[in-house]
Amino acid sequence: MKKILLIFLITMSSAISHAQRLLPGQKGLELSAGIVSGRKPMHDFLFARVGMTINKRKGNYQFLAVEYNHKKKVFETIGIPIETYTLEGGYILYVLGDWRKTFSVNLGLFAVGGYEVINKSNKLLSNGALILNDDRFVYGGGMNLSIETYLGDRVIILLRGHAKYLLGTSVEHVRPGLGLGIRYIF
Repeated sequence: MKKILLIFLITMSSAISHAQRLLPGQKGLELSAGIVSGRKPMHDFLFARVGMTINKRKGNYQFLAVEYNHKKKVFETIGIPIETYTLEGGYILYVLGDWRKTFSVNLGLFAVGGYEVINKSNKLLSNGALILNDDRFVYGGGMNLSIETYLGDRVIILLRGHAKYLLGTSVEHVRPGLGLGIRYIF
């Protein structure tokens, strides 16, 4: 009888025990990639991002990230690459989630600053046309919506959609994106 009771207690404790999640002060390293503007082919419209998160109270967190954004505009038959390098920082609010803290929906605002390079700083195209747009500093803000789920006690998979509004650019002010990422909590 003692053996059965012990097996029952071990089974029940392992079923309900899990590491504490979303604790204030926990830090995370985030890697993500995705598409921008929802256009095809995907290799012409992509972003890659590396960031750091710091958990706050009630599942909210702050983040700081570096992002590389690559797009291609077509002029006649010539592809013109537009690369944007940005630093982003913001605050994410926990909106919805389950009681075990394995799944959450988050909404956030962030500030953006960076540099935009058009056609690798070459003004002249192969057909002799001249690009009038200059490389320049860009700045602005944005918001994101993310769906996050824990794969283990320290690994989170996230689906993140964002929209940025950039000033200082001569190309596009609104820049939407959708990506997948992974965050490791340490």
